[in-house]
Amino acid sequence: MRYFWQGTSLLALLFASQLSAQVPQVQLSNNFPEPGDGFDKILLLNNSYTAYLHFDKKAGIIVNLYDAQHKIATTDTVTGQLFDVNALNDTEIDGIYEINNQVVIFLQQLVKYKPRLYRLILDGKTGQLVKEDQLGELPTIQHRDVVVQDNFASHDFYVAKDPHSGYYAVAAFAGGEMDRKETPGERVQVYQYSPDHQQIGHCTTYLPSADYPYHGYLDMAVHIDQVYLVTAPLRIRKNTKDTVCMVAVSNIHDTEVKHQLLPYTTNMQEIHANIQYIPAAQKLVLLLTNATGKGTKTPGVAMTLSYLDAGTLEEYRHQAVTPDKISATYSGVPQQLLTADDGTATLLLESTSLFSSGNANAWNNIHTNMNDIGIMTLDSAGAVKSGIAQIKMQVANGLYDPMFLHRRKKGQWMFRNRIQALNTTPYLSFDYLATARGKFIIFNDYLQYLDPGGVYTDKKALRYLTDANTVCYNSTGERMFLFGTPETYKGYYTMLGASDFKQEKSQYVTLLITRKGETKTANIAWVQF
Repeated sequence: MRYFWQGTSLLALLFASQLSAQVPQVQLSNNFPEPGDGFDKILLLNNSYTAYLHFDKKAGIIVNLYDAQHKIATTDTVTGQLFDVNALNDTEIDGIYEINNQVVIFLQQLVKYKPRLYRLILDGKTGQLVKEDQLGELPTIQHRDVVVQDNFASHDFYVAKDPHSGYYAVAAFAGGEMDRKETPGERVQVYQYSPDHQQIGHCTTYLPSADYPYHGYLDMAVHIDQVYLVTAPLRIRKNTKDTVCMVAVSNIHDTEVKHQLLPYTTNMQEIHANIQYIPAAQKLVLLLTNATGKGTKTPGVAMTLSYLDAGTLEEYRHQAVTPDKISATYSGVPQQLLTADDGTATLLLESTSLFSSGNANAWNNIHTNMNDIGIMTLDSAGAVKSGIAQIKMQVANGLYDPMFLHRRKKGQWMFRNRIQALNTTPYLSFDYLATARGKFIIFNDYLQYLDPGGVYTDKKALRYLTDANTVCYNSTGERMFLFGTPETYKGYYTMLGASDFKQEKSQYVTLLITRKGETKTANIAWVQF
């Protein structure tokens, strides 16, 4: 049985470029032990080096740099003076980027119940720590949460970088119920930075505080010295009819702020968003998701695309997005929106559902089915032109919100499970690669025909890494094994959460684990498509 589901006759439109007969070229680093408990991230740097970071819970941040020939160039361990290397188990990573030929890490830790954001700047050729800064501190997390229509007032730091330059921004949100001495207008603060890490703007003014004193962070985009912030302003009144949640888009430049409320979003539940700036058209595209049918037998997720002028924030139009072009029966949540300079886009979806085992209130007993992949192409007006689906079955530990791949691409991470065997997160979901020779889907799969004792035809979900093998599908639905043909007691699987992709070079890099019986080894794997 071939698990490539051609959900539409428009498949050729999605994969217009043809795959060359040449097999993707794979180059491996020297073997090293399978990474221990922690977090891993790889970056393909503009100087042709490759940075491999392992956040070890005991040693600190282990930095390995590989040169242009993919040979190890240097290794260093970053411990720092400000952040607590012994508290990585409770650390939240808010982003890892290449900025100004340097590797820049944003991480957040609690100090006496107060979140602090740190910035670590590493040299792009030596891996050594160049500078360490504390960028901010929030009030204590010991407060009562504010919730409107299942949208929480945020109490956190957020980081976004301009994908076309080295400019970036940090947003600090203070949540929790306000006391009488507090100024609501200063609960959202945005700091802007240049590529040389100098602060070039600081805004403390936002929406009219009397109307909307609380805000839930949704997403943020940066274009040079302009910041576009998407929030869910929350208004709470004694009369529930006056309690309101609504999506707002703001344009922030230093101390100047423009904002636009989107009335059609009033009282949406469980909102998630992704906003992107389209340089050629000087417009913003905003993808929104919200929960529908909560408390009924038919819960779901609705998707809406909104287009706004980047200067005035005037909305051109908004429209619902449905996966009909994939299949009449397909249902999936958006995980990532990939936009091109001309405004066309590719929307990546994944079919997800929650279930619990044992005590439903225990976090480790909550699981997410991460199933069939959906891919839709959209024209510059947001109309869906084509769609396909790829069968996939995986089980993840914990709860996964929409836009998971969007957050993973930024290098965002939090340590969900204290038990390493349960921490399968970085190996799940999928990668989608648009290369010069075609489009590819990569994920870790359960290959049931490798089961000891016989051949099984029923598709099974991947639950444990001991059963994982990485598969790659090209535009024709052909399955490839990039790293070797798996056998019953020999397999190859990849840490997708650590991966990086440079589309302009059609180069992909990931962390490969090779399993031979009970023995495991690791390599950095570069794949040239």
